[in-house]
Amino acid sequence: MSSPLRASRLRLALGALGMAAGLCVALFLLPDASQQLAQQQRAKREAELGRNQQVQRLQELQQLADRIRRGRETLADLESRLPKGSAGELQWSLSKTLHALIQKHGLRLQSVKYGLPSREGAKGTDLEAVEVEFVALGVYANHKAFMHDLEGSGLPFAVRDGRLEESPEGARLNIVLRAFRKAGQPEREESEA
Repeated sequence: MSSPLRASRLRLALGALGMAAGLCVALFLLPDASQQLAQQQRAKREAELGRNQQVQRLQELQQLADRIRRGRETLADLESRLPKGSAGELQWSLSKTLHALIQKHGLRLQSVKYGLPSREGAKGTDLEAVEVEFVALGVYANHKAFMHDLEGSGLPFAVRDGRLEESPEGARLNIVLRAFRKAGQPEREESEA
């Protein structure tokens, strides 16, 4: 009988030792493992957030690069279409277009004034600007169609100023355009000479 009692005591002692070891593991190792798991999950979330921010930043940079590329292509296209002749040829081209569109839309051209060619605002480039001021008289609807066709004419200009007023002759449209042409080699700065 002593042998089964001894075996039971041994089992009891081993069981108590196992429980003590389990309690030690539960008290000391599990909180540490839980803390490490929480740190790993936090690090993973932060890494994913950082990656998502990097991906978003990369997309923004790619969009910016695409806009810059399209802008360069547009600028190159615009520069290739700029007239390369003299300022007189540019004025002649503008005059022909203005008169053709005025006749097409039933307006009356009261005056046209051409300024001298200038590189003001375009120093260091080979662009030259010519100011054109004109006054057209007619009906408002005709002015609207005229301006729409003028903008779509493909001429290298920008509207600098415009006014639409009433007058005894009808609607009076005062427009100042800046027409551009490619003048050749850019002016050299005096410091380079």
